[in-house]
Amino acid sequence: MGPWGARNMTRGRARLAVVATLLAGVVVSLSAGAAAASSATARTVDSAVSAHGQWPGVGTICQAGPGGSSSVRGVGPRSIHIAVFNDKSNTVLPGLEKEFVQVADAFASWCNAAGGIDGRHILIDDRDAALFNAGQVTTEACQSDFMAVGGGLVLDQSAVPIREACGLGQITGYTVSDASSTASLQVNPSNLNPKYVPAGWFAALAQKYPKAVREASMGAENNPNVLEPEHKYQDAAEALGWDVKEFQTVPLSVTDWTPYVQDLQTKGIEADWPSVQAGIGPYLQAVSTTGFSPAFIALGPQFYNAGTTKAVAGLHLPPVYVEIGAWPLEMASQNPSTEQLVEVMHRYQPGATVNFWDQEGAGAWLLWAKSASSCGADLTVSCVLANAEKVKNWSAGGMGAPVSQLKASNQDPVPSPCFAILRVEPGKFVYDKATTRPTQSLWNCNPKNLVELTPQQVAALSG
Repeated sequence: MGPWGARNMTRGRARLAVVATLLAGVVVSLSAGAAAASSATARTVDSAVSAHGQWPGVGTICQAGPGGSSSVRGVGPRSIHIAVFNDKSNTVLPGLEKEFVQVADAFASWCNAAGGIDGRHILIDDRDAALFNAGQVTTEACQSDFMAVGGGLVLDQSAVPIREACGLGQITGYTVSDASSTASLQVNPSNLNPKYVPAGWFAALAQKYPKAVREASMGAENNPNVLEPEHKYQDAAEALGWDVKEFQTVPLSVTDWTPYVQDLQTKGIEADWPSVQAGIGPYLQAVSTTGFSPAFIALGPQFYNAGTTKAVAGLHLPPVYVEIGAWPLEMASQNPSTEQLVEVMHRYQPGATVNFWDQEGAGAWLLWAKSASSCGADLTVSCVLANAEKVKNWSAGGMGAPVSQLKASNQDPVPSPCFAILRVEPGKFVYDKATTRPTQSLWNCNPKNLVELTPQQVAALSG
């Protein structure tokens, strides 16, 4: 999630990498999700799930009330229609963003059991764009939905003018295009802003491996949608102490990573941020078989999944790290908000794997419900968004890295600088406290972790 999701991977970093890979035409598998947290997701539901509208660390956000008549679109005397945007029925990567609908259904069931929002029950409208129908589903939502909450569309740029024109406010799950990320009538729980790069893990690894980061490699697939965010990481890493000696631009589909790994080996690379956007297994196999031995390998949160922990098993590898901005699911029992999410999902979506995309969606729902419940019977889009913008130190009860002050997406919001680092081990992820060097809970929240790109860097990236 990291902090609250959406393409700078804090939550969005992972999603953007997957999105970019999709747009490059490469089919990847997300079936593992963040199922690495099997110990958390396998827990039996117990009585700890609050049926009284209280969410740990957030407060009472759902409760009975009088409801009442309303002239606001999507709001009835006893109901609120909410759109959840997604692309799950696409044929390129079936099931993409299905978690957003699953967590929406689970949250609505939990909230409605407590009386809903001031007595109005939440009704979920599944707005599935299947990748290529973003404008169409947004137009449909404009006909009957109060707001959009906790969703996202891969090809979201075309939806922006439609949504803004009809006054459809949203609390986003994630956004992709800069046009969507900076649009009006929305609050992003991660305070996403394209000119800022949360990148503190580069500084943390530079502290741990000061010599290695002077001989660093980065890279990306040869597609503009992938190259732009990865070059942002290059700029950020270099601002935080790295010297990127090699940036590998690789084909859209690599069947054999051996020559690319050998190239890094020949050039004496010691700190590796691989040019892989999804499915790290073949790359790590090549690292092992070639004997490439940098000081470490660092990965983004799209690799926080069971496939990564399986991939390292039995291989001779340097230390492998994953950066995250969501509370580790393996440690759910140590964070009541994360624990409640796991239990709510198991109660209302039995059989669904709980992963960090569920955390991303849940963060949006918790912010929306907190903001909407404060409006009372006079529920309007402007009231909800105004309340969301007032929130300070937002973390969804500790489920995500904290954002100091939420702002509307078109009001120059500042993302969270907070992150944590996990060490990848066979079959599990382990929180690496020594490398993270936490300053707040398990997070490193040094303000210097947030790199603001210069106008020249922004211009070069967009050019």
